[in-house]
Amino acid sequence: MLKVLRIILSISVVTLGSYSLITRTFDLLPYSFILLGFLSLVVGLIKLKKDKKSFWGYINIGASAFVFFVLIYTSQFS
Repeated sequence: MLKVLRIILSISVVTLGSYSLITRTFDLLPYSFILLGFLSLVVGLIKLKKDKKSFWGYINIGASAFVFFVLIYTSQFS
């Protein structure tokens, strides 16, 4: 289930990012960041599910938390 979610999120992030770069409209960038945060969270959970003491699993979850923090912080002031 998590692997399917990872594939769907990966395709969505690449699609939104490519669309933003090609059209040079960055209105969809916050949605891309939300999906990127969820993708990082899912990857971290997959790695922790494989190995309970996975260093990269914790790094991915920390990166996901950072992306969500920046997203909330920047949307508050824009």
